[in-house]
Amino acid sequence: MSSRRRQSTQRKKAPESSVTPIRLPPFLKPGAAVEISSDEAGFRGSWYVGEVVAVPSSDSTTKCEVEYTTLFFDKEGRKRLKEVVDAAQLRPAVPAMSEREKERDVAVGEDVDAFYSDGWWEGTVTEVLGDGRFSVYFRASKEQIRFRRDELRFHREWVNGAWKPPIEEREEEEEEEEEEEDLLSRVDPETAREIAKQMFSIGTIVEVSSDEEGFKGSWFSAKVIEHVDEEDKYLVEYRDLREENGIEPLKEEADFLHIRPPPPADEDIDFAVRDKIDAFYNDAWWVGDVIESMKEGIVGVCFRYTGEKMRFGRQGLRLHRDWINGTWQLPLKRGEMKRATKKVPCDRNVRPKKAIDKEHFSGGDPVEVSSVEEGFEDSWFLAKVIEYRGTDKWLVEYEKLKAEDGKEPLREEVNVFQIRPRPQETVMVNPLEKLDEVDALYNDGWWFGVVKKVLAKSNYLVHFPKTDEVLKFHVSRLRPHQEWIDGKWIASSKT
Repeated sequence: MSSRRRQSTQRKKAPESSVTPIRLPPFLKPGAAVEISSDEAGFRGSWYVGEVVAVPSSDSTTKCEVEYTTLFFDKEGRKRLKEVVDAAQLRPAVPAMSEREKERDVAVGEDVDAFYSDGWWEGTVTEVLGDGRFSVYFRASKEQIRFRRDELRFHREWVNGAWKPPIEEREEEEEEEEEEEDLLSRVDPETAREIAKQMFSIGTIVEVSSDEEGFKGSWFSAKVIEHVDEEDKYLVEYRDLREENGIEPLKEEADFLHIRPPPPADEDIDFAVRDKIDAFYNDAWWVGDVIESMKEGIVGVCFRYTGEKMRFGRQGLRLHRDWINGTWQLPLKRGEMKRATKKVPCDRNVRPKKAIDKEHFSGGDPVEVSSVEEGFEDSWFLAKVIEYRGTDKWLVEYEKLKAEDGKEPLREEVNVFQIRPRPQETVMVNPLEKLDEVDALYNDGWWFGVVKKVLAKSNYLVHFPKTDEVLKFHVSRLRPHQEWIDGKWIASSKT
């Protein structure tokens, strides 16, 4: 017990968000289909299908009552289990896979969810066995199990109100691409460049967009800090985005085609179904379409690039306008949107669990050590092996973590499954891209994350799924994510 107390005092957890939501996510309504996660040991990394029974009537709590679809209170399986959970443990039900995803090959290193023990568990494909079967390794439990193709789905994360990577809906994508091509054909780059030079002086309030996947259709408020003449770019300072320290406003370069003045204000406009609008969500204006009109000015909105549906009041909406050659233009209304709901069969026929080979180390071996302690999941700390203690336990000494006196290196007894060799140092020839899986060096450990955005000067925004935090890192503090499975390193694919 003493070593565990020392570990708790010396390790620093990944930062948790200090922003308290003022309202529940829009998808949390009574009767809504959801997936439910658990913080209990042995269940982390799993999602169970259910529906919302009740939501809090006040802003003083975020607890919701849910009913599970596949878990039951009685042995006979007649009474479904109900439970009160925090809103942070809930996300919308993952949409059914598209036809394209059903036909897509599942490769080694692919991140998937596997249907097992009545829930969906996060894992990584380690072997393609043929005959439509795959071996999947589960990082949380250190187990490897075989599954059929229809028991797997491609892994997605629910981040800031959208699925990452986005759900594929080809018909709408083609319509959006046609609109984008039409819009680009009407823009004269030379005219746009000269107008930008005239309008965007230092201190000018502007809106900035991005073409990166996951940010398309969004505009963030910012102000111009500097004009980079030779590149026709502008250094801007965002109003609502912050640097890694969470205090300083984020600064970034943007070219003249991705900057515009704020559009004119709308007054006393009643939005109608099929209107193209911008909705203010997660610190930005996102393009969408009105799909339902309700009382008291409440409207339902479908976001164009994620397919997510939410409801907004009048204050969070504005008519969508395009900035073309120095003038604001209103777009045409969108046609009817077609959505087909498909079900994926999930009949279970899981093979017996495959035993994990025990690792054998020698005293002095350099290793990385993980923790089963809450708040430290998906982190690895540098250490060296001291001695074997029997019953699959080893004494290790950490390089960076200190004992209670703050001087001596922390020593700790850990299970063999918490130890792995140190990965070989790699030189990244190609720059990291959006959705690349990485380990980030933070608070003396390597933490698993996903590249959220590529910034200038070899900097990246990295999203940490366990804490839902986004921090800025230089490439020198990042490495490609790998898993140590069956005595070999397996490189992860994109999320």
